[in-house]
Amino acid sequence: MMVEPAKRANEQTINMNKADKKWLTDHFGSQVAFDEPMYRHTTFGIGGPADALITVRTDDQVKDLVNWAQEKGYAYLILGAGSNLLVRDGGIRGIVLNLGNGFKSIDQRSEASPNGSVHVTAGAGVMVQQLARYALDQGLAGLNFALGIPGTVGGALRMNAGARDTCMADTTIAISFLKQNGEVVTLGKEQLCFSYRRFDLEQGSIILRGEFQLKRTDRETLQREAVRMQKKRRSSQPLAFPSAGSTFRNPAGGIYAAELIDRAGLKGLRKGGAEVSTKHANFILNKEHASASDVLVLIEQVRATVFERFEVNLEPEVMIVGRETGSKKSL
Repeated sequence: MMVEPAKRANEQTINMNKADKKWLTDHFGSQVAFDEPMYRHTTFGIGGPADALITVRTDDQVKDLVNWAQEKGYAYLILGAGSNLLVRDGGIRGIVLNLGNGFKSIDQRSEASPNGSVHVTAGAGVMVQQLARYALDQGLAGLNFALGIPGTVGGALRMNAGARDTCMADTTIAISFLKQNGEVVTLGKEQLCFSYRRFDLEQGSIILRGEFQLKRTDRETLQREAVRMQKKRRSSQPLAFPSAGSTFRNPAGGIYAAELIDRAGLKGLRKGGAEVSTKHANFILNKEHASASDVLVLIEQVRATVFERFEVNLEPEVMIVGRETGSKKSL
């Protein structure tokens, strides 16, 4: 889940000095890691170091850290599971916030809703697969589609993640977030603006938790559906190598990005250690110690070829952050 940085991405940013590192250490102790390699924190297994990666455990810690970063002029980014993220080889000049234990709870409202539905609240740091598994175990319908999504609840909401014509917007009834001015607010369903693979969020805001409306149903029926979905996913997606999932959003008009890439003859296209999957054309894989620059070259080659062949401009779904090696730019 990415938030707008405290400084624009095309501005030069300050180096983190000793006094600022001391402030972070004094306030967050062992929750801070400096010059942390981001390849350790992305499913792609790619990415240069972040100036500081800090695990935050409470709303107040998020608020304090963001306020401090804004005052100091540091860019900041929220890290979920790193499953839809490509960090450039030069790393991240700024602060990465990782949501810790205080954002990893799942709670079910005890009282029944008037329409018989069940409301479940999950922290932004909960793995969305864990939330889907919880719903399955409780016999609650509405989140089976998320069993194959590797990100966090916060990231899934931010990207309106989905599969099989179902998405997070279908069950989400409220989202709580921290605004850039430090206020924590909760918006109900009628105030949430979802679209395909997007959720319109006020600039600088950070998702803290979401509430979902699910329907009680037969657990065995849900389980059979889940098994079918997982089997289809394993048969159609290249899960043996690191990736960031789907690289491109599906364009308008009901056609799939994977189909266009396949028809353009790009399966197996390789740059360095990165390769367009031969199993699912919308996946770029880290086959052998790929760099971010390898992946970025492939992304541009795929976009250019598809546009030349079909006059369709593929838009990346993966979030691309960080700076090139040697660059002085921030996020």
